[in-house]
Amino acid sequence: MAEFRGFGGAALVTGATSGIGLELARLLAARGMHLILVARSAENLRILANKLAQSHRIRAVSVPMDLSRPDAAARLVEALRGIDLTVDLLVNNAAFGTYGPFADQGAAREAEMIRLNVSLPTELTALFLPGMIRRKRGVVLNVASTAGFAPVPWMGTYAATKAYLISWTHSLATELAGTGVQVAALCPGSTATNFHAVSGAAGRRPRTGPQQTASQVAEECLRGLDRKQRIIVTGGVNRLHAHLFRVLPPSWASRLADVFQRPGAARVGATGETSVRAT
Repeated sequence: MAEFRGFGGAALVTGATSGIGLELARLLAARGMHLILVARSAENLRILANKLAQSHRIRAVSVPMDLSRPDAAARLVEALRGIDLTVDLLVNNAAFGTYGPFADQGAAREAEMIRLNVSLPTELTALFLPGMIRRKRGVVLNVASTAGFAPVPWMGTYAATKAYLISWTHSLATELAGTGVQVAALCPGSTATNFHAVSGAAGRRPRTGPQQTASQVAEECLRGLDRKQRIIVTGGVNRLHAHLFRVLPPSWASRLADVFQRPGAARVGATGETSVRAT
């Protein structure tokens, strides 16, 4: 099994300063890949880029940007003009989710989530994929979730955005067979990042079983890319959950997900909402 090291180009990682995005950036740098790191915090990006460049003798370019803006994809491509790096690995990682009754989240917040979780990876892939096809090499990695395998009450929009990524990955991978371009979806379960950060109420953390660390998820992800896996589900328990959700009728899967996800204090009409962001 050959170890994935890119093709001499760069990995563009969105949401690169925390969680899974950060750990993927570290591992890719250790494998010798140049990096284009994108997130909101200019200072955190600068520190990370300098550290990885010095530690691994690679080029690391930081691009601070609010990726939830409607014009983010076009602005990112414009920001990369003049940077002599070819994007051979696109990591669509930036995302956020809300947790709690849908009726409490607000239309603007849900629309922002769809822009970041769905529209941005779609647009970035549309912009970078043609070059990969011309060069006959490249990888598109969509960071999805085991939540994408079933309807998930209390996180319905988030789960739907991840279901989109999984379905879309299957479609693209089939279209691109024989082109030299690999497409994969990473599907972690509950991960020890800021995703389940809670504000305001105790007992609202979803009961999803054991957590993996972001480092464990990233390591499994690269092993999956090494094996040319299309759907990379990390963790044994998560693989069991994913299989179960895929074979159950959606109405049953939704009820089962409710058992894991129902927040202890959350009810329709309750005040407050919890949201987390990985950008």
